[in-house]
Amino acid sequence: MKAVVLHHTLNSRGGESSFAIETINSLSKLGYDIELITVQKPNLEHISNTYGKMPPIKNIKCISPFSINCFGIYQRLLTTISSLKLEPSDIVINTNGNSLPFKIPPNILCILYIHFPAFLQTSSEYYNNKYKKSLFWNAYFKPYQIMTHLLTKRALKRSNIIFTNSKFTQNAIKKVYPSFDPQVIYPPVDLERFASCLRSKSRDNQVLVISRFSPEKQLEKAIFIAKILKNTKFIIIGNLLTANQPYFKHLQKMIHDYGLTYRIKLIPNAAKDEMMNAMSTSMIYLHTMSGEHFGISIVEAMAAGLIPVVPSYGGCSEIVPREYQYTDINDASDCISKNIEQYDNTKRQSVHAIAKQFSTDNFRRSMKHSIEQAYENSSILEKTRPFSIFR
Repeated sequence: MKAVVLHHTLNSRGGESSFAIETINSLSKLGYDIELITVQKPNLEHISNTYGKMPPIKNIKCISPFSINCFGIYQRLLTTISSLKLEPSDIVINTNGNSLPFKIPPNILCILYIHFPAFLQTSSEYYNNKYKKSLFWNAYFKPYQIMTHLLTKRALKRSNIIFTNSKFTQNAIKKVYPSFDPQVIYPPVDLERFASCLRSKSRDNQVLVISRFSPEKQLEKAIFIAKILKNTKFIIIGNLLTANQPYFKHLQKMIHDYGLTYRIKLIPNAAKDEMMNAMSTSMIYLHTMSGEHFGISIVEAMAAGLIPVVPSYGGCSEIVPREYQYTDINDASDCISKNIEQYDNTKRQSVHAIAKQFSTDNFRRSMKHSIEQAYENSSILEKTRPFSIFR
């Protein structure tokens, strides 16, 4: 059996890449040979060092023969090229959502995983987006938004299975495409990666933030909170792209102006060991972005035994107990202070138990069940049913 996975790049560290890699692992364990179609050639050594494993990819097709360091969102559209040879294959899945290649044969099972509809990313309700911050970014984003909207409508009609990452995103998709009802399958987390962090007993009064250094992530909140909590250290770790260097310098200036350089540490493009050390020595994980679609780093932090403190608006409110949610800066500060004071093994194990719901095993079982159902309900797919997935 063969599964074709479409993902524009695995080289950018973050939730989408992590999800794509875990999907590849899950499909491989279900018995599929994996072919990856991507825009840029993946740096497999870098991926292995970052995620602690080499993804089991049998074949790679790269659309671009060279590295492209700009027009990141537009690279996603290249995976719709109709000349991509998808046969022979049993499954095609797009793990960065919103589109599928043209001219996919009807006997191939198509799966679409939508992280969020681009059409709503500049709406008044879903306002946390850098593409509304300036005329330049708005002009850059608008053509992509229009093209993606049209491609998503076509992809939804072709898909046999439509997945999304949270009820929050599910409701957003239904607003734009009311005739479709995507199934919520939360992204998986490899719990074993964080086992050593969970066992750590050398923890400080320290708050960890894991996020891409980008304006829509609202990392200024962490600095404002640090200003209130005078006896607490903060570490902010995340991927930093060249385009976001001005924002990174803005954060550095804020930290300097507030006199917080001795309590807030910024670590861009951290190595795996640096991230694991930060998880092992912190008590609290702070998520700053309100309206986050899911937030895989939140689950990773809980797997490592950190108490999550998250906004009450967004997909993260579905996975974190109400007692750890906040509505404003003061609310977040109080929650952090309280949980640092009360941090113990019981709390650490309770949040780890929540993270276990998002295990790769649970994700694989959900995907397997959905694939089985799709074959059961389709006479066209019946002819090519991969019986081995029913074992």
